[in-house]
Amino acid sequence: MLPRGLICPLLTPLKSTGEVDAVGLKQLWEYVAPYAVAISLGSSFSLEGVYLNYEQKQALFKLISGIWDGNPVLFLNITGENEACTLHLAQLATSLFESALDKVRIEVLPLWYRGNRGLPQHLDKLYTQTQTEIVLANHPSIIKKKKNILKHTYIRTSVFKKIAQRQFIKGMIFQGGLSQFFNYQRALHNRTEFLFYEGDEAAFLNQPASDGVVALTANLVPEMWAKLVAEILNPKGDSGNTNLQEIFSLGLKLRRLYDIGSLSPRVLKWALAEIGVLPEIYSPYPESLNENTLLKVKQWLKDLMN
Repeated sequence: MLPRGLICPLLTPLKSTGEVDAVGLKQLWEYVAPYAVAISLGSSFSLEGVYLNYEQKQALFKLISGIWDGNPVLFLNITGENEACTLHLAQLATSLFESALDKVRIEVLPLWYRGNRGLPQHLDKLYTQTQTEIVLANHPSIIKKKKNILKHTYIRTSVFKKIAQRQFIKGMIFQGGLSQFFNYQRALHNRTEFLFYEGDEAAFLNQPASDGVVALTANLVPEMWAKLVAEILNPKGDSGNTNLQEIFSLGLKLRRLYDIGSLSPRVLKWALAEIGVLPEIYSPYPESLNENTLLKVKQWLKDLMN
């Protein structure tokens, strides 16, 4: 079974040369890992993952294999620039974590490097090579940054219906409209063990999903996110009552952070550098720092400490 709860799409600490920063990675891992049920490496939901090249993902996976002690569950996003690169990353990932594949899942955003046609067969090939369960990513907002506007930015329902027949496909990180979500759910038929994680923090804060959330801002405030998700998914604490006041308070703070700079890896890395977790803030994501946004995040952090 996949874990339910908070999944953090870990940012990748990088030096200005593009090399993975081993010290920063260890510090960020130790900062986040105690609070997440799973950590996703190289994920498109970090907004950086699809912009990491093969060498960077290779270094990322190798460094984590030396840090990870079996907890939390690992989602290894093996999405590459093309099918060949993706298959190579899949083979590398499973060979590095061969002794603990029961706590590892392959995550992939296939529409980044290919279309819908033949997608079920491509996933068959991935599974044949890795023998590791797969979590799909449906991330139309980042696909739009690469693909022609006339191309599909989501897995078509008719294709998903075929994919859902593959028992090794265990879940999906979903971002998109409710109508598409319900179409996917109907296509599952009796796959009651199939999980959907919310891939949009704002959507989760407005209407929480029952299986969990993939939250980019959990890189900065993992404990806060863990508390909120625990209250939502396990509503009765020691007292037997749901702490609605805490849910409301945490939700407001996280929504404010989301509105300020959740869609900017560089802003989050800057904030992590401010609190001493990261030494550098370089990101391959194609956007620049906004001074006004930095000031707002700085004030948010100051308010949080008070």
